[in-house]
Amino acid sequence: MQVYADVLNMPISVIGSAQGPALGSAIHAAVAAGAYADIHAAAAAMGRLDRAAYTPDPERAAAYDALYREYTELHDYFGRGGNDVMHRLKALRRAARTQQAVTA
Repeated sequence: MQVYADVLNMPISVIGSAQGPALGSAIHAAVAAGAYADIHAAAAAMGRLDRAAYTPDPERAAAYDALYREYTELHDYFGRGGNDVMHRLKALRRAARTQQAVTA
């Protein structure tokens, strides 16, 4: 979760239960049984949220931002027509696979 907070550069809130799926089932069951009017009311009564349980580390967030900038530049270069090397590599792979199938 800390990595998510660093990558997103924002605080991450988490539920206050180690058994999230079981709690969700219990909340839905309580609504189905008529104990609560709707999911929101049941969740407010039965659930708990730990707000900002994970906060971003500014240094790590800056490193992830720098990596993402490089990634987007590479994506645009290889994936949006700046260079057709990916198309050539895929064609080579297809040709190699076809050759393998012929010789097998």
